[in-house]
Amino acid sequence: MTHQDITTHGGPGECQPSALFETGRRAESAGRFDEARSAYELALAAEPLRHEWMYRLGCVLLKMDLPAEAEPVLRRAVDLQPDAHAYLTNLGVCCDRQGRRDEAVLWYRRSTQKGTGSAVAFHNLGAIYAEAGRAQEAIRAFESAIALEPDAEGWHNLGLVHYGADDFTRAFDCFERAVAFDAGFARGQYFAALCLMKCGMYADACKRFEAAWRLDPRLVRVPFYLGSCLHKLQRYEEARLALEQALEYIPEDGKLHYQLALTCDALGMPQEARLHYSQARAARQQR
Repeated sequence: MTHQDITTHGGPGECQPSALFETGRRAESAGRFDEARSAYELALAAEPLRHEWMYRLGCVLLKMDLPAEAEPVLRRAVDLQPDAHAYLTNLGVCCDRQGRRDEAVLWYRRSTQKGTGSAVAFHNLGAIYAEAGRAQEAIRAFESAIALEPDAEGWHNLGLVHYGADDFTRAFDCFERAVAFDAGFARGQYFAALCLMKCGMYADACKRFEAAWRLDPRLVRVPFYLGSCLHKLQRYEEARLALEQALEYIPEDGKLHYQLALTCDALGMPQEARLHYSQARAARQQR
């Protein structure tokens, strides 16, 4: 007998709804979402008022990228358990993914107003507010999320809002806190480096860019910014090497070609400088 063939008191081969639900939980945990969906639906067919089972079915449908199908399931769960943070938050996610941002905000807000509030809902609110340019509301939302569940991602998100508002001192403090939570958080190092560069602290910025590059080579703009900082420090040969490395990743970037032209000029390489000035102009004209 396989683990799906659970026999119960109802007769040979019949599964108790609770056993079906547990089968679904195991399948969901293993990433077998079709199997989990089937098990949850069978369990709910037998016991249709189990809101916690509805919630798990809704979660699986979201994991399957089916928000339109998840929404009515989660709405039924909320009708049965109207104060459950997770239910309200995921119902907001359903609306969010379907492009109904205003409705999503209402569900997220409702989630944050229940008991101690929901960190996930605050994060999602912050993301919507930040995208809409509502910086102060985004800051309050991310600060509330951090107060509930501080982590690297939360501090990073808050830092991005301050960075977008050109408040590089506050942004740097947030990115530092993100790195303090997770020393391997490459984006924290990267944005901390950008803040230092914006503040003219080029030597410190170089160290942070190098740390970010070691942690995550996918941050392909690091060599460009590193080269720019090295140029400011008049370390022109090192700057040229970094900028030429950046060409491997962003060969059509006009700003990169212009910076490389300036560096070649500083090194007494006029022919190379003219080539990169020309490529910078061409990139601008193609915009």
